[in-house]
Amino acid sequence: MTTTWAQLLKDLREDLQDTGGNPRWTNYLLWLYTKDAVRDYSIWFPKRQDSVTLLVSGDGYALPADFYEDILVECPEDTFLERRRGRPGIRFITKTTPNLYHIDGGLLYLNGSSSDDVILTYFAIHSIPTTEKDKTFVFTVPDGDLELLRLYVKGQVHGQMRGKQSRLDRFEPGAGRRDDNPLEPETHILMNEYYSKIALRVGGGAVVLTRPGRIR
Repeated sequence: MTTTWAQLLKDLREDLQDTGGNPRWTNYLLWLYTKDAVRDYSIWFPKRQDSVTLLVSGDGYALPADFYEDILVECPEDTFLERRRGRPGIRFITKTTPNLYHIDGGLLYLNGSSSDDVILTYFAIHSIPTTEKDKTFVFTVPDGDLELLRLYVKGQVHGQMRGKQSRLDRFEPGAGRRDDNPLEPETHILMNEYYSKIALRVGGGAVVLTRPGRIR
């Protein structure tokens, strides 16, 4: 994982044949699409973050900005809490020593108060450059999977081209069919290739983000 944003941006321009002195696609636009690509990739292959101490926020604990899904919650360290499952007719009692937690609105809540640290292990969204100018940023997506980001960005770029092209006179109602845009098949091909390669890496099935069983 050593690829910088500058290197990926160069590769994207090579893919798009947009390497001239007057680029067609701005760095800002390619950065926006790359952010979307990283977020989509992270749904399938999130980054694992272990043993992060949460900060108190109101009556709960603030989740990290890159939080995607919880794996383990400890309070205190090495004491594992269960995730509270909402079920009709069940009332949850506040306890002196918490043994359950739940997540709501960007906060993690315990079913009791504690002066001990609340420690979260979780799946995270991979890191993203803060701006299009952050050229030295290093991606946490493995180098072998950067091809997937490039496919996604190319698909989105061609989708934007398709939108612009569809507004030309020959695609206006009465002047031609709305479904005969020559860029549409290429856009679908790129995105289909992206999701096909995702499926190959997953193993041909749906990704299951596993949680541990009941821990006492």
